[in-house]
Amino acid sequence: MPPARDWFYGVRTFAASMIALYIALLMQMPRPYWAMATVYIVSSPFLGPTSSKALYRAIGTFVGAAAAVLFVPMFVQSPYVLVVVIALWTGTLLFLSLHLRTANNYALMLAGYTLPLIALPVVNNPLGVWDVAEARTEEIFLGIAVAAVVGAMFWPRRLAPVFNDAVGKWFSDASVYSQRFLERNVQPDEVSALRSSMVGTFNSLELMIGQLPHEGSRPQTVRNTKELRGRMIHLLPVIDALDDALYALERRTPELVDKFAPLLTAATEWLSHKDAYLERWQALKAQLEALQPSPEALDDRKQLLFSNAIYRLGEWIDLWQDCRSLQHAIQCESQDNWRAVYRHWRLGRLTPFLDRGLMFYSAASTVTAIIVASVLWILLGWTDGGSAVILAAVACSFFASMDDPAPQIYRFFFWTAMSVLLASLYLFLVLPNLHDFPMLVLAFAVPFICIGTLTVKPQFYLGMLLTLVNTSSFISIQGAYDADFLSFANSNLAGPMGLLFAFIWTLIARPFGAELAAKRLTRFSWRDIVGLSEPATLSEHRLLGIQMLDRLMQHLPRLAMTGQDSGVALREVRVALNLLDLLAYTPRVTGLPQVLLRQVVAEVGEYFKACLKAGERLPAPSPLLMTLDRTRRSLSGAGDDETRRHLLHALSGLRLALLPGVEFLGSPELEEPFPQGIDGAPL
Repeated sequence: MPPARDWFYGVRTFAASMIALYIALLMQMPRPYWAMATVYIVSSPFLGPTSSKALYRAIGTFVGAAAAVLFVPMFVQSPYVLVVVIALWTGTLLFLSLHLRTANNYALMLAGYTLPLIALPVVNNPLGVWDVAEARTEEIFLGIAVAAVVGAMFWPRRLAPVFNDAVGKWFSDASVYSQRFLERNVQPDEVSALRSSMVGTFNSLELMIGQLPHEGSRPQTVRNTKELRGRMIHLLPVIDALDDALYALERRTPELVDKFAPLLTAATEWLSHKDAYLERWQALKAQLEALQPSPEALDDRKQLLFSNAIYRLGEWIDLWQDCRSLQHAIQCESQDNWRAVYRHWRLGRLTPFLDRGLMFYSAASTVTAIIVASVLWILLGWTDGGSAVILAAVACSFFASMDDPAPQIYRFFFWTAMSVLLASLYLFLVLPNLHDFPMLVLAFAVPFICIGTLTVKPQFYLGMLLTLVNTSSFISIQGAYDADFLSFANSNLAGPMGLLFAFIWTLIARPFGAELAAKRLTRFSWRDIVGLSEPATLSEHRLLGIQMLDRLMQHLPRLAMTGQDSGVALREVRVALNLLDLLAYTPRVTGLPQVLLRQVVAEVGEYFKACLKAGERLPAPSPLLMTLDRTRRSLSGAGDDETRRHLLHALSGLRLALLPGVEFLGSPELEEPFPQGIDGAPL
């Protein structure tokens, strides 16, 4: 049974829908059921999503209605041209909406399919387009206003606690994940499940962060949430690098493992504390610094391995401290300026990676589906066939961002068909026996409240919402009862037919799924690594690195879904991050070391070019291994101690990322000051 708060939401939303319907009937609006349906579309158990969706639905509806008023009179005499204009409008705005990964993409997508919603029913009466556009805008605005007011007044729930719960879940998974690597007790199945859970939680935070300002969260709190998400994205590569460093220490310098063991024990004990006290962090950092080899000792390869492991552990400690302090600041809604302890010049504001090729293909397939469906409608001369085109456009738009939208479109078809059945029962069995509005409310109350309550559950959301919205629309409640079975069947069966067409079209046009997306993301990673080896400014190179981190969070779920090794994707990101460090510090040395460092970057780029050409991952070439060794040896006595350490660390990290399991060299912790001329701004 759903909990009491879900029942409260079901009752509240039903009450809001009935208020909107009553006001629309009282004002004698031509299609009052649009106001009722809008309440269910806009409503959410939480204040932020309700406010944001209300705003974006209002914007999208207005823009789409304005487009209908503009285009229908211009092209109504040329139906095929009008069809192309409608399809291109829908596809263009859909393509633009795919560039946005927060709730504001709804405004663009809605503006896209609102045009066919208004334009297609009036193609036989173009003079009525203004009336339809005006009525839809007014009724939707009414539904938006009622949903927002009722949601804010009765049992409002803030999204912030849900965000904090999601962050807490990420910390729980990340703590266990980190603990397994620190204790050297890694079970592949367990850490793979934890990694997938962490990535899923991380990706869900982006949408919630975008909605927090809509419920009144303070600007500093919102900034802290973005900073936290920006730190989270680094944890997986950092732990992966730490694991490789410890593996090398255990295999190549077993005599130093006992010396390093107290650090792992202290770090594991520190991890168990859920606070963010700087004193504990400082004490642990001091323990690491006490064991850090001197610059002169780094000529010894074993000491370099030891130093590298200390650096990797210190990097994880700093990152975890930042995450904990940000979590505390968010929970307390602290308005003090947050200060980071994990500072690195590579850090920058997260830039979303967008696969514009697939986005364009998705939008193009939607455009083509609308055109084909419209041509079939025109050729068949089906009076109400426009409804089929409308729902085909809506379904293709809703699920365009998915790798495999066909199953969801089929669910759309199934629940819409169920809505037709439910609407027919109401229209021909229930409504003829009702004579006033209170009786109408009682007739709707039980099923609509029960179904509305189930929309809170993610697994039921789509089906239940479609049932409510489509049933409200198919009944077409008016001021007076007027129902004809043939008219009802002709108009309302068109919708499921359009969805069935969209399902079949998607199976034909988009037969691929997560496999193709994963393959493309892999190739994008290779191309970015090649891009790092080509001339560009350091800021441009840093942008590529940041995009690779964002792409990693899209890549890992697809690799897990297709049963592929996600560790390889992590290593490729580490290759890019170490290349960035080489590019940053190479100008600070001269002579042969600089020449060899540039040769390393060039050979890494050539290697990934070869992978792109072959269409598969190739073994790292042995000449690259030799170049890495020569470069390491050439750095003896080159530049100042700090520069030498940074370069040795980058070389060792690069070597291990390219050649897992091979002995590598490391350097101590990378801390401030930043390289000259590089801005180490926070995220």
